[in-house]
Amino acid sequence: MGMEKRLVLAIVLMMAVVFVVNILFSPPAPQRPAGEQEAALAPAETLATPRTEEVEREAPEIVGAQVPAQEELALPAVSEPTELGPEDTVWVRSPLYRLAFGERGARLISAELLEFESLAPDSKGEPVQLVPPLAEDFLTHRWLVGDDTLDLGLATFEAARTELHLGTIGEPQDLSFVYQHPRASFRLELRYTFHPGSYVIDLEGRLLGVQPMGWWTLGLGAGLLSNAWDPEGDYKANLAFTAKGLGGVKSQKIGGLEAGEGANLDGPFDWVAVRTKYFAIAVVLPPDADAERRFGGLLITGLPQPYRAEGLASFPVGRDGSFAYSIYVGPLDPGQLSAVGHELDQVIPYGYKWLQPILRPLAGAITAALVWMRNVLHLSYGWILILFGIGIRVVLFPLYQKSMRSQMATMRVQPLMKEIQNKYKNDPQRLQQEMVKLYREHKINPLGGCLPMLLPFPILIALFFVFRDTIEFRGVPFLWLPDLSRPDPYYIVPLLMGASIFLLQWIGQRSMPQTNPQMKMMMWVMPVMLVILFLNFASGLNLYYATMNLASLPQQLYLAKERRAAAAQPALANPKKPLNLKS
Repeated sequence: MGMEKRLVLAIVLMMAVVFVVNILFSPPAPQRPAGEQEAALAPAETLATPRTEEVEREAPEIVGAQVPAQEELALPAVSEPTELGPEDTVWVRSPLYRLAFGERGARLISAELLEFESLAPDSKGEPVQLVPPLAEDFLTHRWLVGDDTLDLGLATFEAARTELHLGTIGEPQDLSFVYQHPRASFRLELRYTFHPGSYVIDLEGRLLGVQPMGWWTLGLGAGLLSNAWDPEGDYKANLAFTAKGLGGVKSQKIGGLEAGEGANLDGPFDWVAVRTKYFAIAVVLPPDADAERRFGGLLITGLPQPYRAEGLASFPVGRDGSFAYSIYVGPLDPGQLSAVGHELDQVIPYGYKWLQPILRPLAGAITAALVWMRNVLHLSYGWILILFGIGIRVVLFPLYQKSMRSQMATMRVQPLMKEIQNKYKNDPQRLQQEMVKLYREHKINPLGGCLPMLLPFPILIALFFVFRDTIEFRGVPFLWLPDLSRPDPYYIVPLLMGASIFLLQWIGQRSMPQTNPQMKMMMWVMPVMLVILFLNFASGLNLYYATMNLASLPQQLYLAKERRAAAAQPALANPKKPLNLKS
């Protein structure tokens, strides 16, 4: 069972506990009667694809491009070397990253993030590496005109320098690559601009010596290298190509593609990206760019290697032969992604698509609150989660108090409810009228006992995705827990969480005026089921939920005392007599 399905089942079980008291002690309420229109976006163009050595593909026709007759077409051929020998490498070093570009294709061959350590077993402790070994297509270029393809992936570019160093502050620095065809006037100029203290790299390119037409494609490699503690699990669940346009975010998981199988994400798109659980390489339209410069589509083709697929993003060649985009190479940090523009932070998935409008701002607010608490209190995230759980319970104290007293009021009028039900059992309409009248006279809200108790659930759901997708908690230890974003290896916190649920229900059961077999069974079954479901959830989520439950004990004990006092009062026989409960 997937993690999201486990979460849904756990929430359903917890909500069952919230509603069960009201169901058992209230009359049945009358039933009340219970798509999304998507704008049809015609794809800008269909992406053509060259053949690769691994997989033979048919290149679809580019629709709508003004292509001259074949005899007028003069795409120069790039002579591919018969044997790939050593090549010069250009290194770009900064406090944030260490990048390497190869002279063949001016491609990205290494991307190390120096502020993050790999958690993978075979590279644990080393800087995070995003580019897989032998990757050949990261940031390579192809020019497509009609049925012709000029593949510059193996063309030898000349770099303006062999090394570039950036500080934490200072002016941006440029790195230029130039390819000049030896027998034709065709020339491609590429310029990367690196900004100190930023993961954003600006890319500018220009075609010279030929008539600009057709489409340009940019390679997104064959997927990223996982740096998670469980690389295969990361590949299965998170490795994906994704893109965002006017129709929202579209994604294709690489693990779901067989060798040679293709998937086409139709644009237009403002950005395209390849990501794992915590890191991404994205190519983004500049904030001030014209709409006609949007990416036309993203073509993905499965490769023979496990969890590998080739991604090609297409975009139109400008009238002057120029193009410009921003490249993000870094962590999935919401703040840094948002600063790039075009809602790049939506590359982070927060659950099911229909829940994202609610979960995304809520998860962002919770993450910001936790980070703020850590910066102010200078405590580890484990203690921050404990304080956060206590704080949530304190904030919800008045609502929880009102909820419990509403339940007590409902149970107090049970004799009157049964009397009305027996009297009007053959007249449903009159029965409903009398029940509404009873509630009004005793100032009872039938839903007042459960609605306030539902408020913690959105926070719990949002925290599930915060721990699953937020890099702030990646690799953060606490006491015996090696990583708050991973399950507890000793199952101590899930068992503590289950014990806290049992204790709360046991205290509540003992103070009930009457014993109910269903409630008693749920008191034993519910904690066991939740422990099983929460075993593989993030230990930080379990820690928060256990803390919030334990912080409820003083209030639960106080309310249990009130229940026993209310149960000692004589049963109501006069429906006109209001309840004597503390407010």
